[in-house]
Amino acid sequence: MASAILTSAKHGAYVAIGLYLALVLVVSISAQTQHSFEAPIQVAHPGIQFEHRSLQATADSAEIAGVVGL
Repeated sequence: MASAILTSAKHGAYVAIGLYLALVLVVSISAQTQHSFEAPIQVAHPGIQFEHRSLQATADSAEIAGVVGL
């Protein structure tokens, strides 16, 4: 009885190791075959948008200063 349990456990371990190796193989192959696709619409760089906003903030503060009379 114990011999049958040990044999079954060995077979289960071999199956688990085989499935793990197959999974690693599939993941590594899929990672190598991925292609980078470019978006059909090009968006502005976030730094440019931030710079534009900072210029607007500077202009707004200058307008406020002109209204207040500083």
